[in-house]
Amino acid sequence: MYSKTTIPRDIKGFNQFLSQTVAYLILGSPTNAVRFNWTPAMLSAWQAFLTSWTPLYVLYSNKKESYTTVIKTKLEGIIAKAVLYAKSNKLIELVKATASLNEDDCIMFNLPIKLVVPSVSTHSVTKSNVMDKTIVVAEAVYPKLIPAVGGFLQVKVFPSIAQSGHAHKLDGFDLLDYAIGVFNSGTSDLPTHATDPRLTLGYCSKASFILPTAALTANIPALAAGATEPLRMAVLFFRWAKSKRPDLDGPWSGPFTTPLL
Repeated sequence: MYSKTTIPRDIKGFNQFLSQTVAYLILGSPTNAVRFNWTPAMLSAWQAFLTSWTPLYVLYSNKKESYTTVIKTKLEGIIAKAVLYAKSNKLIELVKATASLNEDDCIMFNLPIKLVVPSVSTHSVTKSNVMDKTIVVAEAVYPKLIPAVGGFLQVKVFPSIAQSGHAHKLDGFDLLDYAIGVFNSGTSDLPTHATDPRLTLGYCSKASFILPTAALTANIPALAAGATEPLRMAVLFFRWAKSKRPDLDGPWSGPFTTPLL
């Protein structure tokens, strides 16, 4: 039986858990989903929960205009279905049984760090204070997205799942690339990769910054006369980047979704 600290039962906690695990599962080569021995059907089902969840959470997050107890009940229903699906298909047990289980895996899935499998190496390691610039560092970006009134989005990024301390970039990278798109709540077929042509590319040299989204209207259809303007949501991808060596940029992380105010 799953404990409440594994798959959160509260709406805010589950939103973070679902969003981050969906993004985490498709990272890496082979992907983390493959490492965990999740089948393609399991991954698709978990992604489908996020697809159903996101537009409702956008409505739920706007307490003044669109929050209703019906929406809350629907979100709680998705949580219950996701927990049941995870239990029936032993998703968490598969993660725990991963031969190469690491600290990031445990943090992402709310598992005890003591489950980490120690890595064994027969090679001697020489310490160096200089990063080897011929190696692409395949590290993910872990963002905190905080919507503000007026369509602004406060972005804070971290190089680890724990998101500890102040927002900061991964050592060796001086830029953060991002791809962003704004969509109406309830839009189907949202971007699943940073190369989606509906996304706008940008970069920032800071790990904490304000991102305006009001002008990103390319994916917003014209509003019919007399219709109420729907709530909007942002879909984002991030990667660590090098201004002088773009060939050594990190991999894209995402998608990450957030409601807009």
